[in-house]
Amino acid sequence: MPGELIHFDIPADDVEKLVGFYKAVMGWKIEKVEDMGEMEYWLIGWGEDNPVGGGIGKKMMPQQTCVNYYVADDGIEAFNQKVKDNGGTVMMEKMPVPGWGWFSMCMDPEGNPFASWVDDKDAK
Repeated sequence: MPGELIHFDIPADDVEKLVGFYKAVMGWKIEKVEDMGEMEYWLIGWGEDNPVGGGIGKKMMPQQTCVNYYVADDGIEAFNQKVKDNGGTVMMEKMPVPGWGWFSMCMDPEGNPFASWVDDKDAK
């Protein structure tokens, strides 16, 4: 379904410190994802019944200052065009997350970051 919330990210300068914080404060189970290349990323899990997941990762750009959310979409290029057509900004064009899928970072007209996501195990 277009616009479906599927994931959120918490950007961090010191990822391990923030992982410790959320484990202690929220009681979340958080595990480091291996084989992500240069990307440092930890998955947040809090139960099998919750369809929305999250993660904590190293900031990829200085503008990442708040929680980002991802929406499922059928095509990132078309999604990015809709963002531009409606007054938003594409901050990072389509980018692979090897073995997982594709994403793109955008900003709404008020300056709030968010992203589009498409699953693709063959992404490189």
